[in-house]
Amino acid sequence: MRTVLSAPTVRRRSPALVASGTAATAMAMAAALAGCSGGGGDRAVAAAAARHPAPTCGLVGASAVQRALGLNVNPPTPVVSGPVTVCTYTGTSSTPSTVIVRFATDSSTATYEAAKAQFAAHQEPTVDVAGLGKAAYSSTLNAAGLDQNTIVVLKGSTELLISAPAPLAQVEALARQVLPSL
Repeated sequence: MRTVLSAPTVRRRSPALVASGTAATAMAMAAALAGCSGGGGDRAVAAAAARHPAPTCGLVGASAVQRALGLNVNPPTPVVSGPVTVCTYTGTSSTPSTVIVRFATDSSTATYEAAKAQFAAHQEPTVDVAGLGKAAYSSTLNAAGLDQNTIVVLKGSTELLISAPAPLAQVEALARQVLPSL
């Protein structure tokens, strides 16, 4: 069973509220996508999970986020729900900067495509990104002049999502740094 969330409507608000709303949208998408799985009977996914320990927020420390994205963030707050780990990095300064890094270790091409379709369903166009994992796409949400860029990568049975209020090239660079650890 998949959970489908509606994206909030963005109206003219202060940049701080817009950024926090955008982060909330990214977190809602991460939570909604946490329910996507390839079905309970997929032995190949289970075998892959047994060979590779589940990624943790320790793979992406606050200093790595700061270097790659140029954002001052606190250490991550992890939320683990079965095969999904969501790491939330909140900004340390007065400029709102919430970064989401999400690992889902029970992914497949079908769940990746379903997640991609959810972006389109929320009027967030995607663009395929070559050279990252088995497949990858990006999406940019602009609200009140602030961009929230997201990269989603499928590598083996692990889906990596990184969403941040940083230039897309920097979000992609962070994904490239994380991928070898998966």
